[in-house]
Amino acid sequence: MKEIEKGIIVFDNPYGGSNITTLTTSEGTLIIDSSLFPSKAAEVSLYIKRLLRSEIVWITNTHYHPDHTFGNSGIKAQLLTSEKTEKYFSIMNRRYIDQVIEKEAALEEENIKVVHPALTFKKEYTLTLDNINVEFEVVGGHTPDSTIIRIPERKVIIVGDLLVCEYHPEIVSDSNLDRWIKVLKGLKREKAKWYVTGHGKVCNRLEIDRMISYLQKSIALREYMSSADEIVETLGQDPNFRDRKMQSLLVENIRVLMETGKQIS
Repeated sequence: MKEIEKGIIVFDNPYGGSNITTLTTSEGTLIIDSSLFPSKAAEVSLYIKRLLRSEIVWITNTHYHPDHTFGNSGIKAQLLTSEKTEKYFSIMNRRYIDQVIEKEAALEEENIKVVHPALTFKKEYTLTLDNINVEFEVVGGHTPDSTIIRIPERKVIIVGDLLVCEYHPEIVSDSNLDRWIKVLKGLKREKAKWYVTGHGKVCNRLEIDRMISYLQKSIALREYMSSADEIVETLGQDPNFRDRKMQSLLVENIRVLMETGKQIS
């Protein structure tokens, strides 16, 4: 837990799980991403209420993935998301939830419920709390609904899984790597002091270059190499891949790249 700017606390997960960010104002608290576990989200909520003496007025998510959204049900507050994110929530039936639980045994002790938003927006939206503007923009890339959240007064941008630090990013079947790179290049030009990542430590714009390089090399390897083994051997020589944590994600990324081919860009 770290207050990176006045009123902005990041609960970063030391084991690579998704981060939770909170903005606390005199009008209440906004929670950005809620983790995979409702119980964990409830603990963060309790901390905010008891120690910061603030009521939670809104929750929002940077994208639909369960490790950022299943915790929503652990927080008693209204949900604000894009229309695209809500479309994903609308198809998260019991079968979908059970499939996620099968992959994460710890979820068996949780009461997972999909929360639907009280308010949605199409492309952009501005939420104002105590004269602090929180700007939402759906940009795509990591997922079609990937949303960046800017707090200009604090020079902070919450980017979700568009940027991770120290860990492998997750490339999924609905990722668009070309779009992802374009978004990162745009973020690098902004005058932000802090970029709050989806996983890993809060970082500055130098980490964006590493992520761009990671994605560009992934595209090149997919284009010019014919086997997963060949890709693994090449990546093992690059510290930008070799030194990242959660090597299992790298293997999964390669599988997705090989299976989806050019569809992913």
